[in-house]
Amino acid sequence: ITYEASSPDEAALVEAARRLDYVFCKRDTRTVTVRIRGVETRFELLQTLHFTSNRKRMSVIVREPNTGRILLLAKGADNVILQRLLHPSLQQLNSGEKTQPYEEATVHLLEQFALEGLRTLCLAMAVLDEQQYLHWLKIYNAAAARIADREEELEKAAELVETDMMLLGATAIEDKLQKGVPETIATLSKAGIKIWVLTGDKQETAINIGYSCRLLTHEMELMKINKHSGHQDLGADRRQARDRHQHRLLVPAADSRDGVDEDQQAQ
Repeated sequence: ITYEASSPDEAALVEAARRLDYVFCKRDTRTVTVRIRGVETRFELLQTLHFTSNRKRMSVIVREPNTGRILLLAKGADNVILQRLLHPSLQQLNSGEKTQPYEEATVHLLEQFALEGLRTLCLAMAVLDEQQYLHWLKIYNAAAARIADREEELEKAAELVETDMMLLGATAIEDKLQKGVPETIATLSKAGIKIWVLTGDKQETAINIGYSCRLLTHEMELMKINKHSGHQDLGADRRQARDRHQHRLLVPAADSRDGVDEDQQAQ
């Protein structure tokens, strides 16, 4: 089987599953067929909640052929998935029962993957009650039928069902550079051309990719601006960079605006 995918990441995930003997065989508008350890299983595809840059995740809702259970299967950015997991009840907390047995190990792996410059996703699932699903489907169909603000209403509907999930684990994919990228960036830098890179990666991942593409060098002193940066830290760093005339690179985290006010942003 040769897979054609909308992105290299999608193809990599499906190929990895195939090597573990979970083979994606075919899909039509209503079903998805997967060969699980030699046995073909056809899932009824009930709904697809598509990825958007705002949602940072996608989900499918399927019905299992043997049990009839309705499953929501989701993948997305770690911060988005982790905040939508099932929280333990007070009784479970008192008893020490874990509602997320894989969370601690997964978070540790995510940190390790980020340091290696890998792109990560979290995987989670939830079992939906039949009545719960039918009630939600009415809300979703009403949003899909809207003419005004349709995308916004669809996202609100998806929020209602993508909750109380069980974390399954994480994936990590190497984002290989095209041939000649590091050499090209190094040559542009030597020519005095300033280069800025905008990325949605985690700060650790962005820094590692910066070194691999030779945008960063170990002779540079990095100045990191994120939500933990205070007014005094930012002011001192700016003064030192100006007084010492050293080349520095600012590496803002994705949530850096949380800790920087409008005056600092303008400066």
